[in-house]
Amino acid sequence: MLAAAGPGAAQQGVTDAEIVLGCSNSFSGPLAYTGEQATRFGVDLYLKVVNDAGGINGRKVRTVYYDDGFKPQEAVANTRKLVEQDKVFAVIAPQGTAPVSATLEYLEENKVPLLFPFQGSPITRGKKYVFSGMTLYDRQSKMMIDYLVGQRKFKTFGVLYQDDDYGKAFLTAYEKDLARHNLKIAAAEPVKRGVTDVSAQIAKLRAASPQVTFLVLTPGPGAQALKERQKIGWTDTLMVSSGPLTDEKYLGLAGDATEGVEGLSLWPDPLTSDLPGVKAYRAAMQKYFDKNEPNRYSLSGYFAAVLFVEGARRAGRTLTRETLIGALENVKNFDSGILPPLTIGPDHETQKQGFWVRVEKGRFKPLTDWLRSD
Repeated sequence: MLAAAGPGAAQQGVTDAEIVLGCSNSFSGPLAYTGEQATRFGVDLYLKVVNDAGGINGRKVRTVYYDDGFKPQEAVANTRKLVEQDKVFAVIAPQGTAPVSATLEYLEENKVPLLFPFQGSPITRGKKYVFSGMTLYDRQSKMMIDYLVGQRKFKTFGVLYQDDDYGKAFLTAYEKDLARHNLKIAAAEPVKRGVTDVSAQIAKLRAASPQVTFLVLTPGPGAQALKERQKIGWTDTLMVSSGPLTDEKYLGLAGDATEGVEGLSLWPDPLTSDLPGVKAYRAAMQKYFDKNEPNRYSLSGYFAAVLFVEGARRAGRTLTRETLIGALENVKNFDSGILPPLTIGPDHETQKQGFWVRVEKGRFKPLTDWLRSD
């Protein structure tokens, strides 16, 4: 346990000239693209804009990242290193349910803010030092089930899920939300982490004849599931992508087998949206990383940095972990120009919405306006 700084003591990670942030993320392994985009082309993109304009209350922001390859034990070791050696002020935008969950106890114990992790397990809800980074999975599930059962009138559901914290968080939520409509899951098939051949699971799911099949997977197995379903000619189920898999880049790994897949998107289209915040994001990308195509992952990291900067500005020149938390808790109707106006309450959730999309010719076509989960 590290001793907390007393009143008047210097705040770790903050000097007169700079603020140090960092995270453990995937720069190798199944989520390497996401990790790289969210940090170096997302968080760092907005921080470049801010630093070039003079920083936050006179301080520049510096970031430190380590690769955990989506492995929880690596994430813990990296996070300790960030706190104890690099002396970060806060952890920003780490990724993955299992890696992030593994670091929670250590960060809470040492009173280090965990800001906007790219994961949606409700395990982060209501913790003093954690602010969520996406609509949490139970909220996503509620919107998905209420839309599919309420508006689209589907009755039978199957689930192909990753056999870990991520997959089970969704599975549990789906079961609970279907129960509210007096429905049950017809079939659920687990996929071990790292496995790509899902043909046996797809065959079993098909035998149960669900009208809707949820995919709660990482990109590799997700693409295999869509290709396998196409190969065996299983056309009478609607494939619905869940969680962070819901992105054109990842679903696109399956080529034309992706056509018609539906899901809940949490972010406006980074390439075509006319929202002012998304236009500013594209302009910054063009200026600093003109070879990098805009995508939802870098947009999520950019948004995390926008929220951090907003909180740090409000906290003023006397920036401490406690003043940052107080400032973020008081964010009301903040208009980022990216997502609907945002109020952060005592639950520390930063997002509670999503909208329904369908893949048409490789891009998401919105089918609804923003859906709410409360």
